[in-house]
Amino acid sequence: MKKIGIGIDYSNICKDYNTSYLDRDNKDPATTKCMKQVLTWTQGFLSELLEHFGYTIHHLHSVTPVKIEDVASKRFLFYSLEKEITLQSYVIQKAYVEYGSLSAWELESEEGILIQNEEDGGGIFLYFNENSSEHQWILDKLKAFSLDEVPFHAK
Repeated sequence: MKKIGIGIDYSNICKDYNTSYLDRDNKDPATTKCMKQVLTWTQGFLSELLEHFGYTIHHLHSVTPVKIEDVASKRFLFYSLEKEITLQSYVIQKAYVEYGSLSAWELESEEGILIQNEEDGGGIFLYFNENSSEHQWILDKLKAFSLDEVPFHAK
């Protein structure tokens, strides 16, 4: 099946803030407020997604489940000016399957979602099979958001 992606820009969550200024090391009150909104939204969205599909979250190469709080965290979601952002990927599916690489996930996964942080810290990307139940659920859930289709690149 063909993998497609949706980009969720944080400006959908923080409507009154220029999200290009988000930086996890920034202590500005407006920045902190927006980051808290994004963290809260991400935690709620992932909780609902996991519950709806009966999924768990794992790193690409680890059998140990990851907590929602590890994904809905400043370290994963936001850019840091002091340190280069570490691009990360998490696999969200029913049971752990080991994938040797993002290319292996693209070719071998039959269900679930891959979530990645955006390079500049302004959003997240969700990848899944085109026209899958996950695809439809996300489109329905986020119909009020401006969503960008993004191609999947196994980096």
